Amino acid sequence: MARILLMALVCAATLGAGAARAGEVFLGAYAHDVDDGISYGRFEDGAQIVGGVRTTALDELKFLGRPRVHLLAGVNTAGGTNYAAAGLAWRFHLSERVYVQPGIGLAIHDGRVNLPSPDAPGLTPEERLKRLRDFQTKLDLGSRVLFEPELSVGWKATRRLSVELSWIHLSHAKLAGDYNPGVGDVGVRLLYRYGLDR
Repeated sequence: MARILLMALVCAATLGAGAARAGEVFLGAYAHDVDDGISYGRFEDGAQIVGGVRTTALDELKFLGRPRVHLLAGVNTAGGTNYAAAGLAWRFHLSERVYVQPGIGLAIHDGRVNLPSPDAPGLTPEERLKRLRDFQTKLDLGSRVLFEPELSVGWKATRRLSVELSWIHLSHAKLAGDYNPGVGDVGVRLLYRYGLDR
């Protein structure tokens, strides 16, 4: 996980180098594994502490609508799923201070994948019951690599500081099987902007 995170940092730094030399760093606290209507929710406890970096809008990616490259990591305070993600985000200003920012990326995580099936042949009744209980009480994300859609609504408090209400979702979109509980985190993060924003 650390190696992939480092590679994503290098990519973000490379894209952000040159004329851009600007961006944001952020840190936030999130309610973890919420039932948000897309994720099943309520398998894991604790808060998720999420930090990351984001470039400014990149002219180098003008053919994609000048997105910002983001890199983030989420650490669970109760020993639940930790993750790292990298992706693109597009900022749309609703006013001089308020904006909405959808994004999409790829994530890796250290949670469970592919719990043993309770329908496997030859199981004892006790083992079948245990496996059924695991499916009902443990988060199984089905794949080590997941999609990472996110949505933020931000308010620029000053030229340098912003506050965002943020939703982060992780899932495999049923590409790794029909069982796809996903995980959703909702929280607030503070951003510090460095350099010139564009």
